[in-house]
Amino acid sequence: MGRVRKVKMEDTAVHFASVEDVIIHKIIAGRPRDLEDVRSVLLKNEAVHLDYIRKWLQEFYDS
Repeated sequence: MGRVRKVKMEDTAVHFASVEDVIIHKIIAGRPRDLEDVRSVLLKNEAVHLDYIRKWLQEFYDS
């Protein structure tokens, strides 16, 4: 869980997946709404690590 982002809400730490991991999961799901979400996330986040995304998608589709 090294890529999660921890946010404290009141007295509780909440863990959020990284932008890259959300993109990967949405691409794998492949539903039209998920693919629209990916497009929107990419447009709003210029600092996305595309190499990380490509690596995991390649690994998933090669298996």
